[in-house]
Amino acid sequence: MENRARRKREHIKYSLILEERLMRDVFSDITLLHNCLSEVNLEEIDISTRLQELKLKKPIIINAITGGFPLAFTINRELAKIARELGIAMAVGSQRIALRNKAAQKSFKVVREVNPDGIIFANIGADASTEEVLEVVDMIKADAVQIHLNTPQEIVMAEGRKKFKGTIEKISKIASEVKVPVIVKEVGFGIAKEEAKILADCGVKIIDIGGAGGTDFIAIENMRNKKNAVPVLEGWGIPTPVSLIEVLSEVGDRVDIIASGGLKTGLDAAKALALGAKAAGFAGAVLNRLIKGGPLALKKYLERVERELIYTMAMVGARNLSELRKRPLIIEGRTYNWLKFRGINIKFS
Repeated sequence: MENRARRKREHIKYSLILEERLMRDVFSDITLLHNCLSEVNLEEIDISTRLQELKLKKPIIINAITGGFPLAFTINRELAKIARELGIAMAVGSQRIALRNKAAQKSFKVVREVNPDGIIFANIGADASTEEVLEVVDMIKADAVQIHLNTPQEIVMAEGRKKFKGTIEKISKIASEVKVPVIVKEVGFGIAKEEAKILADCGVKIIDIGGAGGTDFIAIENMRNKKNAVPVLEGWGIPTPVSLIEVLSEVGDRVDIIASGGLKTGLDAAKALALGAKAAGFAGAVLNRLIKGGPLALKKYLERVERELIYTMAMVGARNLSELRKRPLIIEGRTYNWLKFRGINIKFS
């Protein structure tokens, strides 16, 4: 168990190092059209949203970060406090360690203890059995559960698993047998339209695309295992806006989509929501501010993100997220070329 806890500590350490040199600008190819005749008053803007039966006061989610060791207890406790104060949903990191080490459970359970009425997502890998999924949900009385996909990380990670056969069958079983909403989540490599269709056909109702552009777990594993590093694979994956549009184009009428992967600002969130996402997940930027600046700095950051989202909505003339999705936007650059090559409709509004 100590090896798993050490790995989690190293993931935190190296993600913070990478964050310092990461250029978070994933939605630079997307422009929302300004509305010079907006008649929206700030106080009338409603940013509430839904993920299936879950009603979120705000479309901003503190996404999965960590758990399972002493520092993670402190991180999750502070995240839960802020989530409670701001009325936003949050996810815990992978609970696999807590299934094997009961002492590690407190670093996850603290989230529900601190935020008894909040919306909280459990988290475990796609290799989990239905019984294990039910256990992690019960552990924190979760409102939903994230089933994370991280094949590239596992392949590169020295101690990672190397067998993935049966993943689709397991996800299908989980989706049919687990009663809380099941969220299938990538962790920074994106989801293409082909796999989105498979997930929807399996009965998955919520997908978190986890696109490339934020935390790069191949780069982290390369830093952890320099002797066998594979730097050529760093940057692997489908960019966040591309993945979002791919998934929306294929299953947007059947599945609710969470946009994550490199988001940093309220403008990023606004662009993702305008494209069709139901919520926007923030992780790396959240962790960096909490560790480097403390809880107050993180709270101020998330308040600014919300303010930027509301200001953007007012400037495009949108009173709610439904109206925001109807506003015209422009897609340029690599994103435009990628979608055109893939034969995906790039006309919005």
